[in-house]
Amino acid sequence: MKRTVRIAFLMATLCLLSHAATRVAFAQTKPEAGQHGRPTAIAVVDVERSMNAMDEMTQIQANMNTLLDRSKNEELDRRKKLEQLQQDLQLLQAGTDAFRQKSDELQLKAIELDSWSKFQQGALQREQVLQLTNLYRKLLDMVGKVAGDNGFDMVIFKEKDPEFRNVKPDALSALISLRKVLWVREDLDLTDQVILRMNNEWKNNKK
Repeated sequence: MKRTVRIAFLMATLCLLSHAATRVAFAQTKPEAGQHGRPTAIAVVDVERSMNAMDEMTQIQANMNTLLDRSKNEELDRRKKLEQLQQDLQLLQAGTDAFRQKSDELQLKAIELDSWSKFQQGALQREQVLQLTNLYRKLLDMVGKVAGDNGFDMVIFKEKDPEFRNVKPDALSALISLRKVLWVREDLDLTDQVILRMNNEWKNNKK
């Protein structure tokens, strides 16, 4: 019973806050006497769905997988050489010059492998960030073109529908407050148009 009352109180509070925010937003956007303005046409785009549906994204993921496989294979070769040095060291008598030289070589190769692995990991991450950043910028350019062609002045972020299953009451308010678009007419959602034009442009550029 306490939990039910708590949830009911939470939802009532959210409703009051939403109502108050709506009144404030209306007051801020309502033109004052003597001011003239025009209605602002606003559309939405689901950025996450757009990115995942792009053919170029598929290509980027394939390229990154190729680089990752290449890096893993090279690391495997380096580790095999390191294991061979360890086996060679075991065949030498401790305290001899040959043993000290092989031991120094083994330590040097181990340090080189560790440094190389860290460098490769950073390089792959930087490459992935660069590729995704470039794709995101292309998406923003296309959103602007599609919005302009359809007569929209502004495009806002539309996230995917929230998943409320197994959400704790304490996290419910935060999850709800993060919503940017509560409802939108289907004809104001430009996501499909953006995806189609992005993929068509990608195919044409590959010819």
